[in-house]
Order: sequence, then C-alpha cells, then structure tokens
Amino acid sequence: MPPSSTQSGNSPGTHGRQRHGAACDECRRRKLRCDGQNPPCTVCRDSNVTCEFTQRGVRGPKKGHLSALKSRILHLEALLETGLPPQQPSDVLDEDDRRIASAGSEHEELISDGPGLQPNLNPVALPSQGGSELTTNPHLSGILPAELDQLYLDRVHQSIPILHKRRYLSWSKSRNKSASQQCLQYAMWTLASLLSTPSRHLAEPLYRQTKQRLEDLSAAAVDSTFSTALAQAWVLVITFEYMRTYHRQAWMSAGRAFRLVQAMRYHAIDQPSDKRGPSSPQCGDGIEVEERRRAFWMTYFLDHVISMRDDWPITLNEHVICTRLPAPDADFQSGSYQVGPYLSEAMTESILLDRSPFNECLILATICGRSLLQNQRYHISKAYGDTTLDWMEQRKWLESILMNRLEVLSKSYPAPTESYDPLLLFTNILGQATVIYFYKTMTHTTGTDAPLSEDSPEFTQYKYRALEASDRIISLGNTLRDMPLSTVHPLTPIPLFICAEFLYTEMHNEAFHSRLQTLVHIFRELQNVNNPEQSYLDLLPRSCISKTAEIFNHSMGENTPKSGSGYDRR
Repeated sequence: MPPSSTQSGNSPGTHGRQRHGAACDECRRRKLRCDGQNPPCTVCRDSNVTCEFTQRGVRGPKKGHLSALKSRILHLEALLETGLPPQQPSDVLDEDDRRIASAGSEHEELISDGPGLQPNLNPVALPSQGGSELTTNPHLSGILPAELDQLYLDRVHQSIPILHKRRYLSWSKSRNKSASQQCLQYAMWTLASLLSTPSRHLAEPLYRQTKQRLEDLSAAAVDSTFSTALAQAWVLVITFEYMRTYHRQAWMSAGRAFRLVQAMRYHAIDQPSDKRGPSSPQCGDGIEVEERRRAFWMTYFLDHVISMRDDWPITLNEHVICTRLPAPDADFQSGSYQVGPYLSEAMTESILLDRSPFNECLILATICGRSLLQNQRYHISKAYGDTTLDWMEQRKWLESILMNRLEVLSKSYPAPTESYDPLLLFTNILGQATVIYFYKTMTHTTGTDAPLSEDSPEFTQYKYRALEASDRIISLGNTLRDMPLSTVHPLTPIPLFICAEFLYTEMHNEAFHSRLQTLVHIFRELQNVNNPEQSYLDLLPRSCISKTAEIFNHSMGENTPKSGSGYDRR
C-alpha cells in the first residue's frame, strides 16, 4: 500500500525520495533522506534551519589517472624485486634529460617510503642457452630502452669506446638476443640511467639485475657464454661500481673481467697462428675482432688505473700481450680504419701516426704500471739482498717516454680547455697525474741505502716537476666545472685524488698548502654523479685510500665544524 501524504510529511526518516538529485547539506550531515524540495526540503522546514545545497564535483578519476596508477604499480613491483626504493631526482634537467622525462614520465618516481614493503631478493633465473629473450622489466617498457640506448651512446661511449654503435643498434632490436648480449644491454642501461636525472632511480635496480645475470652466466660454466658482450658488460659494471664508490666490489669484479679476457685469449688476438677455430679470438669479421681488442684494452686500462690507487699488483702484464691497440674511434665507427700499432711501437714512436686519446690513456697507464712494478721489484730485491744497479737507468728511460707522451699531447692534439672532449680532457689530467705518480713511487725508494737520496738534485727536480703537474691539473679542473655532469669521464676522480694526496703529503710547505686549498675548492664546485646535490668533496671519505679521507677531515676542519658521516664502504 503506498504511503499517504500525511505519512510522507510527518516521517522524514521513512518517506520515499521524490527526486534524483543531491541531498542538501543538513540531510547529508544528519544522514537522512532528502526529498529534494528546493527550497526548503521537508527536513529543513521541520527543523527550522536554512536549506542549502553545495554543488559537488564530478566523481571518478581524472582522464589518464588509471593508466598512470597502473604504470606506478608495475614500477613498484619492479622495485620490490630488487628491494631498493627509488631515489629523488634533481630538479635540474639538461636537454636530453627533459626528453627522457617527457618520453618516460610514467616511469618516474611513484611513492614515498612506506611501511609494510618487504623486499623480494630472489635471484633472477638464468636464461636458457637457446637465446630466448629475458622478460623485460615493466619499468623498461615502451620507448625507455631506446632512450637509454641513446643516452649511453651520447654520454658514456665517448669515454668508454668499446662498442661499434651501428652493430649494437642492429642486434639490440632483435628478439633473439643471446644471454651475454642481454647482460651487456642491462649494463649499458645501468650506466646511462646513472647519468640521467629522471632515470637515476633505475640505476641501482638495473645494476643488481645486471650483476645477478653475470653471476648466473659465470655459474653456468658453459663455453658458449664466453663472448665479447660478456667482457664488455663486466667492463661497464666495474666502471659503475667505481663511480658508486663500491671499491671492494669493483676490485672483485675486475678480477673476474681479467680472468675472462685471459680465458678468451684476448691478450693474443694478433698473435700469428695457423689455428683459427671457432673459439679463436681472430675468428669473425673486422668489427668483431676490433671490439674484442677494445674490450681487452679497456680491461687492461682498468687493471692499471685501479692498481695505482693503492699500489696493488697488476694482473695483465704488458710483456705477454700480442694484441694491437684500438683504431681511432671515428675511423672505427665509419668503417674505414686501419689496425692500430702494438703497444711497444706506440710508446716509442717519434711521430704520431693516428690521433687517439684512448690509446694515449693506455700508454700513460702503462707508464704508471711500469713505475709501480719497478718500485715493487726494488723492495723485493732489497728483501732478498739483491743489488739494483740499473734502477736509475730504468727510471731515466721511463721518464723520457713519459715526457715524450706529454709533448705529443700538447702538440698533436687540440687544447683540452677548448675542445671540451671528455676523453681528451681526462687524458691530459691523467698525464699530469702520471708525473705525480712517477714522483710518488720514487719517494718509496729513498733512504740511506736507496739509489736516490731526498737531498739529491735529481729528487728535488722530480718534486718540482710534480708540483708543476699539480698546477696544470688545477687548471684543467677549472675546465671540468664548465662541462655538464653527464659528460665528465667516469674515472676522473682517480687522477684528481692522486694530485690531492700528493699536495696533502707536503702540506707543511705553503706552496703545497695553497694549491691544496684551491683544489679542494674545485672539488666543492664539481657535482657528484651519485648525487648532484653533493660534490666531489663528498667522495673523499668514501675513497679506498685513508689519506684521501684525511683530506676530507682537513677540509672540514678549515671551513666547517667536523661532523660524522655514514658513508657506505661496500
């Protein structure tokens, strides 16, 4: 039986609704049905209150909100796989970063830290040897992989020229990439994301995935997994670990890379041989062989540069190498290149035949390695009671090679302060750091029974030459401040810190102390790639050398009150 009009008027809590509109504010507050008689409704009239209707906004998500939410969830799942939270990107973006931010905006940071998120650290499954493609991570879908590829080629390749760009872009689009090629691709994305502000939060997850895949391939112990791509991937992982100041991990990874290139006999690529089987390093077309040379020599360079930081023994001995130096990169990329000379030929050539900053780096690293080896042999001979009559002769011969290379750099290449070539600038800094390192190894062989006394004119001359080298490094360091952070050579802190340690050791001398202050000031103005809001000064306490940490404490004592730091020394 339908309700009467009397019931409808006297029982507001039970009457039926007369309209399909919004309830008034009073009915909404009291959670009563509103008959919608405007104005006023029955409830407001009986209660003697003003009947008001507040216009409510349109319900439901905004356009595109669900798609963005979906993308965020997928991104979060990918982060949970690695157990790492995203990092806050900097507000300052360069032109390439803005393109990345626009193209991959759905991949940007999702949430702040929240409770209840337990990381999943299950290892990534090893791909089958059939070359089936690994499952692409959700946060690397769309055009982001292509953007990271381009970032790598624009920002990393010029400092680490180990790839043939067109060859890589060709196989990178294939759906049947080998496991080693996928490892290389992930390693490239890892470095590229670290050098891109909007993608920096992907660097650590990608690094962990790359490292896990490399470990899985090593555990497989199958000869078919040994390839140039695998060696290239290890090179990039070592570089990343050193940039992130994971010094212990970088040294362990370097050992894996050294043994890998030795196992594949990349140290004997150009050795005359009648046997060229499928596993021979000479097998393949010219581009493949040249990429092997580059992978080997970059590994050789890392071996020497890392060893000179703490006088560690060198693994890849130059005296057993029969692999030509890489061709100039521009010629290699264009396909019109000649094979490079052997290392011994390049070190003693009187006329520069080909300009190659990378080869100059290799020669300078070799000089450092020889100086280190000579110093180590001296102490071993001294322990055994042997004589070292030819010590000074070897030293002078090595010094002549070093001075010749510095002259070649100054006369045969553009000025590094004008060309803004990251590799050329790094080469010049490394050249001056080699002069300092040359002097440093000499200080370890002085004493009453040493071949050289600290009071001798020769020793004073070497010391003065090292001081001049520090002036040039300071000048080149000023040039670094004008370069974009993403284009600075990844290993630049190594020669800069060698210079700082030299000046700090002689800090009691005002000439050294003033230069150290200038260099520390430059450190404050150079952005730290791990965190653009920090500087090179923040890298000092994370160094693998205790003296470098002392420089940090000294700089803090001169400028600000000393404070504790919780740096990760992995």
